[in-house]
Amino acid sequence: MSDEDRLVVVNVVASTRVAEELDLPEIAIELNCEYEPEQFPGVVYRVTDPRLAILMFRSGRAVCTGGKNEQNIHTGIERMINDLRAADIVTWDLADVKIEVQNMVATYALHYPEDYDALSKDIDQRMKVVKDPGHKDSNSGGWRAPTPEEVAMDDAESPLQPLPAGEPLAGLPRHLNLNHLTFHLPFDRVEYEPEQFPGLIYRIDYPKVVCLIFGSGKMVITGARHKDEILEAIEFIKDELADLLYEN
Repeated sequence: MSDEDRLVVVNVVASTRVAEELDLPEIAIELNCEYEPEQFPGVVYRVTDPRLAILMFRSGRAVCTGGKNEQNIHTGIERMINDLRAADIVTWDLADVKIEVQNMVATYALHYPEDYDALSKDIDQRMKVVKDPGHKDSNSGGWRAPTPEEVAMDDAESPLQPLPAGEPLAGLPRHLNLNHLTFHLPFDRVEYEPEQFPGLIYRIDYPKVVCLIFGSGKMVITGARHKDEILEAIEFIKDELADLLYEN
């Protein structure tokens, strides 16, 4: 499975401007939008499909959040402009509206490489797993990593068991020793305070993104403006971690 297939974009935030000025009280009434000026200076316009929230401000600016891709954002902005015009509220022509992505948030799981070397096999055979024939990833051989709740169970009820010799876990995330990573990654770009937050915060200069790395091998990447930047960051992180020891 490629990096792009394992990458899941969970939120796209974009900004635009649709008019010289917007009459927010009128918009709230005409479009039945949320408007609480004592708490927040903007109108909240919601789109159900795709599921988005667009914040409109008196200056004519709008911020769209909740999209899974750029097409979602364009669809939501177009629908908003059409609704505003249908209510006789003046906006710019759609062709004159420029939409700029400000932030993309994505999740990604570090998996074992396809060659699945001897060290990886040895780590797997010492790892406790759960038998789950219905697990969606067929590459995992029907085994999956345990949930925190399963790890915390009493021994008598625990479904954890050793992985049988020869069973690959190429579809499961790595188990990372985050304390170990702090000594191998550039100290001026890493923050790890497990008492305050369970993930390691790694700031990358180029592409300029922030990566949250968790012990399960899951990552959250934020700060990118294009999907290509996220994929580039993933390749960079994988190169950084390639020679480090992964522990369960």
